[in-house]
Amino acid sequence: MTRAPVRRTLVAAGLVLLAGLLLAPSLPIGAIRAVSVVWLFALAALTRGAYLVLRHWMPRGPALTLSLLGLASPVVLTSVRAPSAVAIHLPCHRNWGWMPTWLLRSSPMGSTVFRVGGSVVKVCYGRPDARRRVMLGGSRVPFGRLWRTGANEPTTIISTAPLEVAGVAIPPGRHTLYTVPGPETWEIILNGATWQWGIESEYTPEIRREELGRGIVRSEIGAGYVERLTFTADPRPDGAADLVLAWESTRVRIPFRLLSR
Repeated sequence: MTRAPVRRTLVAAGLVLLAGLLLAPSLPIGAIRAVSVVWLFALAALTRGAYLVLRHWMPRGPALTLSLLGLASPVVLTSVRAPSAVAIHLPCHRNWGWMPTWLLRSSPMGSTVFRVGGSVVKVCYGRPDARRRVMLGGSRVPFGRLWRTGANEPTTIISTAPLEVAGVAIPPGRHTLYTVPGPETWEIILNGATWQWGIESEYTPEIRREELGRGIVRSEIGAGYVERLTFTADPRPDGAADLVLAWESTRVRIPFRLLSR
């Protein structure tokens, strides 16, 4: 293949990949699988184009190795079980053993990093859109029932120090955050299991045995409407912080404070 076709392949594949990532949150849920197939073909075309470019500079073996490493690096970086001090600086973990992980996401991954008593905490979560639907308290996230507190994988807290979250003590490491929403109060659930897919039906008795504890926090009405689920951190003067969940008109403050070792 000559340089011009290779260049066109790289540009076209790159544009398809970028468009897929940007448009996925606004696509109908039923279209995600079909669009993901096109996106994966574009990824394969980009990898092949990169290999052909590298072949101009090096032998076939190293060129193929570098091309495959580039293809695999996002999976490797988001699947490695790194220590907390390292994981905080890596992209958010994804559970690649579940088929939906390989598809484009209508609820993109988000994260927020903040400090509690000088220690770094990272929260990773899927960010669903309301899309003019009633979510909290509606049929999709009903009051009184377990919720993964996001989309896709369960919301995950990565900490480098022991913390107290909504009154529940958790050791350093990686933990999942589930909730039971309510009109006035929310139940906060901290769990040590992080390998499961987030869908609530996967919260099996085996996973429930990994719970570290539950706490209760109040729900508030916010000043404005938030279309996409968002977590932000609100630091306190004493070094503690509130993790603030904002979605639709609901605000929920989850207190974090550092525990002495």
